[in-house]
Amino acid sequence: MNNPKIRGLITVQFVLILAIGVACGSKEEYSPIVKEDGLIQNPAQGFLQDENPPVEFELIDTFDLSGIDDPVIGDISYLQIDAEGNFYFIDRRSNKLVSTDSEGNLRWTTGQGGNGPGDFENPFGLELHQEKLFVANIMGTRLDAFDKEGNFIKSYDMPKDIRYAMLRGIRDDGLILMQSANFGTVGAMAHVMELTDSLRVRQNVNIKETEDEKYSMATVMGSLKMQDEGFVYSFNTRYAHQFYDYEGNLKLEVQRDFDGVVGPGIYAEGGRVSLYGLGEISSPVYLDNGQYLVQVRYPVNIDDPNEYARRAATGETAEPVYEIFMDVYSADHELLYTFDDSKFVEELGGLTVRDQEGFYYSVFGDGLMIKKFRVEM
Repeated sequence: MNNPKIRGLITVQFVLILAIGVACGSKEEYSPIVKEDGLIQNPAQGFLQDENPPVEFELIDTFDLSGIDDPVIGDISYLQIDAEGNFYFIDRRSNKLVSTDSEGNLRWTTGQGGNGPGDFENPFGLELHQEKLFVANIMGTRLDAFDKEGNFIKSYDMPKDIRYAMLRGIRDDGLILMQSANFGTVGAMAHVMELTDSLRVRQNVNIKETEDEKYSMATVMGSLKMQDEGFVYSFNTRYAHQFYDYEGNLKLEVQRDFDGVVGPGIYAEGGRVSLYGLGEISSPVYLDNGQYLVQVRYPVNIDDPNEYARRAATGETAEPVYEIFMDVYSADHELLYTFDDSKFVEELGGLTVRDQEGFYYSVFGDGLMIKKFRVEM
């Protein structure tokens, strides 16, 4: 098998040829996509799997922030990029908002631990909108605004009934998408909000993945991703995505046949609940032609997540061993191709941030690195 490799910092066009991997077979074994009202069920193999990949990745640059020593950078969370290529992110370890230039050189830092104006305590998201930086701060109880030089502007209190609010996006017209915990179930609360003199809730959307009562003692949720016309909820318990409009109407669910373990394990004994997150379905990463990427991280040494949770809670088991793959979908939500080399997908990272020139960026928090990629369709 020819494993794809990232060729370094120079411009190299390459063709990735992957052999049969995760749920991959021959064209004769390909199962058709099933489309019903509001549901698209994809098979285990994309219909381009035996051809060249429909997407190619080229590493353009790597920014190593570990060399910044005053102050020392301890974490890169919630990366944002402005039109000039400057980076903005939260250093959760030092409770600071940080900016570097387009080469990774420190521009400024601001903040400290605390809950006063300009302080940070457990921030849950950062978004750049109309030349301002917005932070879901103090465990999601308020939204703080800063200018692009790090100067604190104003705080907006979150409605009291929204707890642990995470900032998931701000649309060009100022519409805000927040996510909070949906206690007692697997799912999330999506909050569509508007920012004027205060934060006003336009719509609350209750998303549940399952009615299974075993999760009533704990809270588990997937993730939200903002789009122009609505948002996407990526499941935590199985391979599925739900697409909603901003009025809260479920428009479509997209599934993919995958028999690996994805989802939490839960174990309860004597009133104590132990919850273990196992596996992850990423939010879609959209490309210019409407195609999108989904990454799946799953344990290969676990068959029953609840049995694993029982054994882990009593100290009877080892840590999970994970693999990762990345699926490519068409704009019509049809599975095209699977990159199934774990090392290659890990080297790509999440590709979660896109700049105005069309480059994609991945954050590698352990190494304090940011990688910049060109993605060719």
